Amino acid sequence: MNSREAIIHKYLGEMVHIQVDRPMGYNHHGIVYPVNYGFIPGVMAGDGEEQDVYILGVDHPLETFCGRIIGAVRRSTDCEDKLVAAPDGVELHQGQIAEAVYFQEQFFPGTIDSLLRKSCGVIPFRKSERGTEFLLLLQSNNCWSFPKGHMDRGETEADTALRELKEETGLSAILDPDTRLVSRYPIREKTIKELVLFPGLVQGDCIPQAGEILDFRWVTAPELSQYLQPDTYAACRETVEKLQDSNCCV
Repeated sequence: MNSREAIIHKYLGEMVHIQVDRPMGYNHHGIVYPVNYGFIPGVMAGDGEEQDVYILGVDHPLETFCGRIIGAVRRSTDCEDKLVAAPDGVELHQGQIAEAVYFQEQFFPGTIDSLLRKSCGVIPFRKSERGTEFLLLLQSNNCWSFPKGHMDRGETEADTALRELKEETGLSAILDPDTRLVSRYPIREKTIKELVLFPGLVQGDCIPQAGEILDFRWVTAPELSQYLQPDTYAACRETVEKLQDSNCCV
């Protein structure tokens, strides 16, 4: 683990004291900061300066701040990553963080680490001679799941769900906007996954995404438990059973 990774690993989830040197509204070389920005005194970053931190979830300029590190901006073309803090108890997923820091991070390719990882997807279903069938994908990690993926900056939950469905299967869907299934579970130390699924009626043939999807299968509601992870199956069981028994479409 290099020094940059060590800083992220050490501080994610921890309470820190931040000295603000660019308060909300500060103009830095023509960039007006819509959030507060500062550093952790005494903690040195990869650029030889004290570790910079974005402060989110606060709507007024600050001089100092005590809060929890909820994420990190990992710059691929810079020698320093940026930590992200928020008031204790505030949760923001990777898409929300990306949106908040875009004013500056648009100039630096990279990725977002966050304590809350949010994914959205579709429970694709169709009517067939067997009744209602549901589409499952065998992912590159050898796990079966519905089409799903991480929320990106500026997307709604439905936007992400439909984009991931199209990318992974080539299909489009009519979503049921009144049925939103949510499950939360830990995926590693300190990190929580939130998965949002929408039932979606699809037509046509599945064209699996090359290199990402190893196989696909249409199954009935009783067969889903043979493939899905217990958390995902528990979250969707009641909904898919209703769809299995229903003759109506979304």
